[in-house]
Order: sequence, then C-alpha cells, then structure tokens
Amino acid sequence: MVQSAATALARAAASSNFGTTDSSVRAAYRNFILDTLAVMVAGAAHPSISAARAALFETGGSGKSSAVGFSSSGPAGAAALVNGMALTVLQLQDGHRRARGHPMSHVLPSALAISEETGASASSFLNAIIAGYEVSARIGSALGGMQPLLHDTGTFGCIGAAVSAAYLLGEGRDSSSRASLIENAIGNAAAVALFPFRDTCMEGASAHHLFVGLGVQNGIVAAKAAKAGLLPSNATLERFFGPRAGEAFVPAVMLEGIGEDGSWSHYEITNAYLKWHPVCAHLGPMLDCIELLREQLGVFDPSEVAEIRVETYATALQYDSPNPSSDLAARFSFRHAAALAICFGPLKHDGFGQERLEHPEVLALVGKIKLQVDEQFDALYPTNRPARVRLIRVDGKTESAEVLVPKGDGNQSLSRSDVDLKAQRLIDSVWDKSERAQLFALVDSVEGNVRDDLVTQLGGLLRHPLRLDASIAE
Repeated sequence: MVQSAATALARAAASSNFGTTDSSVRAAYRNFILDTLAVMVAGAAHPSISAARAALFETGGSGKSSAVGFSSSGPAGAAALVNGMALTVLQLQDGHRRARGHPMSHVLPSALAISEETGASASSFLNAIIAGYEVSARIGSALGGMQPLLHDTGTFGCIGAAVSAAYLLGEGRDSSSRASLIENAIGNAAAVALFPFRDTCMEGASAHHLFVGLGVQNGIVAAKAAKAGLLPSNATLERFFGPRAGEAFVPAVMLEGIGEDGSWSHYEITNAYLKWHPVCAHLGPMLDCIELLREQLGVFDPSEVAEIRVETYATALQYDSPNPSSDLAARFSFRHAAALAICFGPLKHDGFGQERLEHPEVLALVGKIKLQVDEQFDALYPTNRPARVRLIRVDGKTESAEVLVPKGDGNQSLSRSDVDLKAQRLIDSVWDKSERAQLFALVDSVEGNVRDDLVTQLGGLLRHPLRLDASIAE
C-alpha cells in the first residue's frame, strides 16, 4: 500500500488549534476572514448571480445554514454553494501565490455552513478554518501550477472545504479518529474535485461563478460521505489528483511545514495575499503601475496618450480577455482594465458597467494599448508577479513604472487599515453602518476572547437583506 500525504495532512489538520497560534497568525486569519466575508457579502448583491442564487438555494430544502441575503436558512450544501458563488463575481477574493489559487474562498463557506448545521463552538469553527486552509494551500503549492486550460477554482480548494467539514463532523471523536475521518475526506474530495474550463472566465461566461460554489459543495459531500462510510482509493492525491491537476506536481511539497510531532510548524496563511484591485490577480501589477504613473503625472489626460505598452510575464497574458462583452470578462481584460483606470481613476468593485466599457474615451484608449511578454519577467514568475507600463505621450515624452510584487502580496501585503478600508467599502455598498459594525466586532473577537456565539451571530447577520446596486449591470 502506498503511503499517502493525506495521512500526515489529516493528522496535522486534526491537531489545529487557533487559540494557541502566535498573535501574528491569528491576525492574518482575522484579516482573511474579514476580507472573505466582505467580498462574499458584496458579491452576493451582484445582479449577474441573484436569480441563480435564489433558484439554487430556495430549492435546496430545509436546514440550519445561512446564505447571504436570504432570510431563511437551508441545508449546509446549498448555503455553501450560493455563498461560494458570490466570492468570484467581483474578482476581489483571497489568493495564495505559490498555490496559485484561492483557499479561503472555499474553506470559509464550508466551515460556516457545517458549523451552523452541527452547532459547533466558535473555537471549533476557527480550528476548522485553519485545518482546511493549511491543507488546501499545501496541496495547491505542490501542483506547480494548473494543467493547461484548467482553472484553479473548485480543484484543490474543494479538498480544503472537505477538510474543514470533516474536522467539524468529527467533533467528539478522539484525535486519531478525527484524523482518520479527515484523511478519508481528503481522498474522497481528491476524487470528486472539479476540473473546470479556464477560458470560461475570460469569455465572461457567468457559469464561472459556479466553480467555487460547487467546489465547496462537493467538499462537504465528500466529508459527509466519509463519515457515512464511503472510502477513497489509496493515495488518491498522488495517483490521480496531483498528476491530473498539476502542471509540475511535487508530492513532497504537501508535507512542508509539518513538524516532527505531526502538527503545523508553519502556517501558509502568512504566505497568502489579499487583492486590492477588482480584477484577475495577473492584472493587479499593471494597475499598480498605472497608479504609480498617476502619482508622477497627476491627473491623466487620455487625449495626450499616443501609446501604452504593458509588459508582463507569459502566464498573465493567458488570462487576457481581448474583447470583453460583460462585467466579468472586463475584469480579465488588460486593455480595458488599464483604459478604465486611466480614464476614471482607481478601479472600484462596481466600476465595470457597460456604460463605462462603451465610453468613447475608453474605447479610444483600448486601441492604443500594446501587450507584450518580457522574458526577464517570465523568469521571475511565480516568485514575483512583475509588470511594467510605458506611457508614450503625443509630444514624444515617455513615462514608465515597474513593480515586481503587486499591492497585497509579499512585502507589499495589505496593512490592517488597508484590509479594513477595503472591507468597509464593500460592506457599505450593500448594508448600513450598523451591520458593518456588527461584522467587524464579530471578526475582531477572534484575536482575543472569541465570542461564544460567534457562529450564531455571524449566520444571523448574513441573513440580513442586501441593498442591491442597480448601477452594476452586465
């Protein structure tokens, strides 16, 4: 029998203890929980998914789990599905550069849904988040990038969702029994994780929003099936998932950061990033360059621009949408995102409506933007995500700006005040200040004396009605 990494990952996951982690780790998890909830709440109000969310949730049946914006609760799988759907709409979700994906977007909806369903304590909810996140990030990192045409969402994140669910479903078991349940959930999820089509997002197909949601739901099903006795093939991670999903799969990477005692010796959350710009992460460095140019030049006058050259790494341009016809596709378009940022200023979460995309100044500027691969930048990826923007004016003068790491990542990580400002803007777009204050207070408590009623209060708050923004349109 092949010894699988799932055994060691499950043992470490079962020993996860949020309360005993360093303050820096708790602070990082606080920021990612707040950010993910804010993105989820604001994304749920987007008109492109409102009808689908209603149809999928309201036909799910009865249950105890909360879905953003719905006054009644429902089954854990249905709630996790529609909450997960909301996380990619605005392209502001969390990220992990080495894993090249979005672990928290899968883990948090799973942990919340199962915690509500099982009546889990606040500490168990937080432990489940750590367990799922740390496993997911390690598996994603081991993949070495995704296979061609494969999108990351719903893949290794599904396994993280299964781990979070299994941790909670194993409540009351001893550590060894809980680890065994988690190990089986990992194998089950590795067998049923999604393998979604990458180009869906660039083409603006809104089925893209199902990827995270279905990945989370599949993870929950995989965990419940493991508890009910459905078991995976041995070493499914190594024999199937890794080779099929990963472009350069290295199994040993899955075990990095696990100490001799079998618990986490390092937390991958400290290597993660939060997005500052509401676009595909590969576009973020370009927008940072544009903001640097704005600082140098003051207000842009699009009529004075003769040409703009955007230089980046090859992988980034694989995610370019050259002729976007929707809000979603525009968030993957280098030319349109750059033109919008130059014409209207720093991009906001609601800045991709058709009126803006069809604005004459934007369309004129799009035609002046040239994209090219810089071989030196290629060599720096994925350790860095570099970009350079050269702005050539009609008078022949050239201005340029370059970044190696985008805002939100690495040594450019968002400060706590940045995280709070981003969350405030998103929450205030759909709720009143009182709801925002409640959410901040709930999340802030995780760093100190966590509230015993955290899960109950959070679920109740998420069921608060959303103020839909009619100005956002496909």
